[in-house]
Amino acid sequence: MSTFFQNPEPDTIFEQITSGLRRVSPFTAMFDAAEDTLLVDRPEGFTPEDIGRLAYESLPEAERDEAMDQLFYTYWSARENDREEMARYEREQQTRTELADLLDVLEARRVLGIEPSPELNADIARLARTLLGGAR
Repeated sequence: MSTFFQNPEPDTIFEQITSGLRRVSPFTAMFDAAEDTLLVDRPEGFTPEDIGRLAYESLPEAERDEAMDQLFYTYWSARENDREEMARYEREQQTRTELADLLDVLEARRVLGIEPSPELNADIARLARTLLGGAR
């Protein structure tokens, strides 16, 4: 009696082996190939647009709609990431300003020989933790 492992179907073996691999879209493959081509053809330099155009033009017509969808999604995703990054930067900038002000107070107290209050030290520590990502 034969089992699957003794006589597996060839297509099944391939699917088992490749099931954990990331699927590369045709556009991604062409983009990588276009970049490699341009590295050789234009050692003086090229732009991301040059890579994208060459990749898109190299795709079979049937793959172009999917590639365009991928480009639209990538653009949208990058725009969302930029918005989130800007919001994070603005939040952190407020914290940096507040921390800088408290550090100025701490330095002035030390110059004047005044012991910093526990509250001042706690506020500085809290703001520093916030900037480092470990606020409590």
